[in-house]
Amino acid sequence: MFKLPFNIPRSLKKIDLSDPICLIGSCFSDEMSKHLSRNKFNHLSNPFGTIYNPHSIVKLLSGQVSSNRITESQGVSYHWDAHGVISGLSKKEVEKSFEHKQIELQNFLSSAKWLIITLGTSFVYVHSDAGVVANCHKVPATSFKKRLLNQKEIIDQFSELHSHLSGINQKLNILFTISPVRHIRDGLIENNRSKAILLDAVHTLTELYDNVGYFPSYEILIDELRDYRFYQSDMIHPSEEASEYIWNMFSDSYFDQETKKILSEWGKIRTALNHKPFQPKSEPHQKFLKSTLKKLLSMNGKMDVTVELEQLKNQIK
Repeated sequence: MFKLPFNIPRSLKKIDLSDPICLIGSCFSDEMSKHLSRNKFNHLSNPFGTIYNPHSIVKLLSGQVSSNRITESQGVSYHWDAHGVISGLSKKEVEKSFEHKQIELQNFLSSAKWLIITLGTSFVYVHSDAGVVANCHKVPATSFKKRLLNQKEIIDQFSELHSHLSGINQKLNILFTISPVRHIRDGLIENNRSKAILLDAVHTLTELYDNVGYFPSYEILIDELRDYRFYQSDMIHPSEEASEYIWNMFSDSYFDQETKKILSEWGKIRTALNHKPFQPKSEPHQKFLKSTLKKLLSMNGKMDVTVELEQLKNQIK
């Protein structure tokens, strides 16, 4: 035996290819989003950029954040409740961008089937004027106080959010994950304490609400794939191999047999589409393209392959 076996119970609630999925949270949300994009899922991922702490995530999901919470740093304007991807050379530009993203998120949540929240840390940074912020935006550290949220705060905040989300969409399923990425700037001991608070709070929420679940991406990487070959060179972020493994575990738990079959077929077609021939006009390659086109046409109606069909038809002479 070369690893600790970890059998994840299969979810009774299944994700369908047509289900709108919203993701928000730490950089692990972005990793999940890559797999969803590659497999043609209808999803919205981190419209405000990467967000790490539960307080900021709750505020953004509630849709009650003022668009004028702007700061300026090194000649660039930022929003206190968003990542640096929401930025501009003027306050007005940032306000407009933030308002657009806020409308986009609330509209998507109103019809989404799944909301996947990835929590990264229990630590928050409190600005002397702006309060808790999602990102410090290179503002001097002397302007902030760092503190650790406790379980009760997190549970209470998410309970209020649950009421809001239930009011706009009663069909929404909420799935929590905890990011396996260690926040070493906090210190390893402090990081473990932070993650422990998140884990305890999330599991309490799964017991309180029928539509709230938990997927153990944290435990898969930390406890099952506990070898540095499953990490990038920084020894913190999961490698592509680890990300693929976690995605496969997620698929096995949350996708039904029909969805798995479609994704398996799509995976083979995607590999064929990525093939780079030495001689594109050669008879064998043209035959290969026509065969791939036939397979791609069979996916029509199961997922949106309009772009791929157009690209493939343009290659056939």
